[in-house]
Amino acid sequence: MPTDAKLKGHLPPLGEISVDQFIKDYWQQQPLVIRQGFKNFTSPISADELAGLACEEDVHSRIVIEKGGDTPWQLIDGPMDENVFATLPETHWTLLVNDVEKHLPELASIVDTFRFIPEWRVDDLMISYAPDGGTVGPHLDQYDVFIVQAQGQRRWQISSQSVADGNQVANTNLRIQKDFTAEQEWLLAPGDIIYIPPGVSHYGVAMDDCLSFSIGFRAPTHTEMLSDFIDFISHDLANNKTYKDKNLQRQTHPNEITGSAVENIREIFKVYLSEGQPSLAQWFGRFVSDTKTDLVNENEARFKNFAALKQSHPILYRSPASRFAFYEQESGALLFIGGDDFSVSNQFAKKLCAQRECYLNQSSFNKAEQQLILSLYHAGQLLPLKACTLSTLE
Repeated sequence: MPTDAKLKGHLPPLGEISVDQFIKDYWQQQPLVIRQGFKNFTSPISADELAGLACEEDVHSRIVIEKGGDTPWQLIDGPMDENVFATLPETHWTLLVNDVEKHLPELASIVDTFRFIPEWRVDDLMISYAPDGGTVGPHLDQYDVFIVQAQGQRRWQISSQSVADGNQVANTNLRIQKDFTAEQEWLLAPGDIIYIPPGVSHYGVAMDDCLSFSIGFRAPTHTEMLSDFIDFISHDLANNKTYKDKNLQRQTHPNEITGSAVENIREIFKVYLSEGQPSLAQWFGRFVSDTKTDLVNENEARFKNFAALKQSHPILYRSPASRFAFYEQESGALLFIGGDDFSVSNQFAKKLCAQRECYLNQSSFNKAEQQLILSLYHAGQLLPLKACTLSTLE
């Protein structure tokens, strides 16, 4: 059963539970409540600031009104108009804003505290605000999530029971369970964290003005991965690679697909899963690092060479809107950034991915590495250093 762990504000925020124990006993297995994972936590963003962010054109936001709207469980998709907030009821509604760390890079440090799970698994930081009674209803997700209580108190209930296909509230696009029986219940205060694995139903209700930070992890479906892999391997495939009969024998029934024919197909497919035909790792690195969005380059200046960049910006940081990953090989590493791959040394790949900051004046880079850093800066993948640490985290 889920555990209510007493913690002491360690980073990573697991306290008395070690990372190895968490991965062994909890990750994708059972929920965990972590008391004061972030000790003395104060939200770095207010409800008004979150509402302002929800009004911006390129921000994905939603409002869910359980009671007091035009219909039960009314859904309003953003971008929001400022007037919509004036028409909301006093209670029983929730504002949700996705990808907050991409729009407010200083909040990426909250996501970074969960790097004991591979960073390329991270999807986004979602922040929700709700007054008393606000909720999105009992539901389940097919991905892992850590939810940090940032302001106010929220009651969480969970159930590990399977959910019947018909157990859904009618007349809404939200997948809310009509019947929900709680197995465990907790009241979370600022700094507390709840981990919820895939497939576990959960029901959070605000007890007062409440802000919650949700760090979600990507869980692409097998359909998505297979479709993308097929596109990858077939993009430059030569037309002379065709089906050929191996050990063909005369058949009694000419319409029969024999086991030998199916085995021929199996051998063809095996080729594309073997290393280097093409590289499965190369596809996967591109797949997990691709954000599927166009990165907006807001860098204020372009530089002709690395020396000029280094003089102006001796410290850069990895854009929170990008995904960085690498795959070690004997001859070097494949570095994956935004769906592209670059052949670099293992040392350079590890150095660039080890932390968000990239210290140009404290490291020695060869000419190819300097040019890559310059290109990444011009593409908006590396940005001028800004304040990335939060005083609210101990």
